[in-house]
Amino acid sequence: MKKAIIFYPHIGEYGGIERNIIALATEVIKKGHIPVVVCFYDHINMSSYLDGLITVKIDDHWNPFIKSFRVKKWIDQNKKDILGHPFFFGGKAGFYGAVFNDNYVLHYTDPPSLLSKRVQNTGLKNPFSLLRNRLSYLMSRNGVNRAKTCITMTKWNAEELELLYGRHFDVVYQGGLPPQGIVNHAQRCKNTVLRIFSICRLTASKNLDWILEVAQHLKNNVTSLGNGFKSIEIVIAGNGPQIDQLQGLTEKLGLKELVSFPGFLSNIEVEDQYNKTDLFLVPARQGFGLPVLEALYRRVPVVLNKESRISELLADNPWVGISGNTAEDFKNSVVSHILQLDKHYPDESTLINLPTEQGWAIEIGQKCEWW
Repeated sequence: MKKAIIFYPHIGEYGGIERNIIALATEVIKKGHIPVVVCFYDHINMSSYLDGLITVKIDDHWNPFIKSFRVKKWIDQNKKDILGHPFFFGGKAGFYGAVFNDNYVLHYTDPPSLLSKRVQNTGLKNPFSLLRNRLSYLMSRNGVNRAKTCITMTKWNAEELELLYGRHFDVVYQGGLPPQGIVNHAQRCKNTVLRIFSICRLTASKNLDWILEVAQHLKNNVTSLGNGFKSIEIVIAGNGPQIDQLQGLTEKLGLKELVSFPGFLSNIEVEDQYNKTDLFLVPARQGFGLPVLEALYRRVPVVLNKESRISELLADNPWVGISGNTAEDFKNSVVSHILQLDKHYPDESTLINLPTEQGWAIEIGQKCEWW
């Protein structure tokens, strides 16, 4: 059997890209091929997540050029067994593609404007860092332009990346995994308690303090929304470096009885939250936003920040309220969406054509000429 190569340089923890890799590998296996993840290190043992997935670790090195040539050497040595074109996943993969010919497909996830300020500002401190960043950009640009095909997640990303690298990027919208069980089709926002849910990694870019501002507003104003609301409950699930800060702010604002932080939730616990949730909130600034789709699969209305770039896919969807990139506008959008849901509850037919994980994997495989 031929091997479908997925090059993802650094596997540190299980997140969105790792989940995408599993989805892609699952489709590869269904098609009768062998998925192989090539990396420099794998701290989570990717193979343990899927029977039939192989992980190959290339010897790491401090010199990026040596690392690039090691990957190229491995791919060249195994060329006769490789299916179609190797799939290079992430901007870092494109960086290491600088020494390749045009025989790989590159998926560039988050463009530079979505990196943390710490990463963006590296290079402003001293001439050595400035030179290093310039060389890194030139190497990445070379890798991008050597790829057979370049892909990203949204049109917004594609426009930014084309300006940066002078290369056209195809857009393949990511998808989530629709629930396997029975979906709650009851209309939301129809009980005396308004239940709000959010789940993500608890970091500054997620703007989770905006949800606390929503809670503070609704604490004294929820009855004015109509719908028979008498109180609110908000669950912000997930782990991350901001957990202590958010809990401290919650207590300071007098919201401890209304807002809970349960940490990591099992799949069963997540489904339970979705089942009883009236509104799903995503104030984050991010390259896409898969949890938005996961909520919509389960018929849960959503309010999200326009800077969650999945917003371009859902701009006209009545299940979704889209806010500007400020706490005030997000709070107002939450109130407005609740009122709109009471006035006219959307039809489920508008959720039929949402992208799915399997559809994304099939399209990526086609781009790589795996099937």
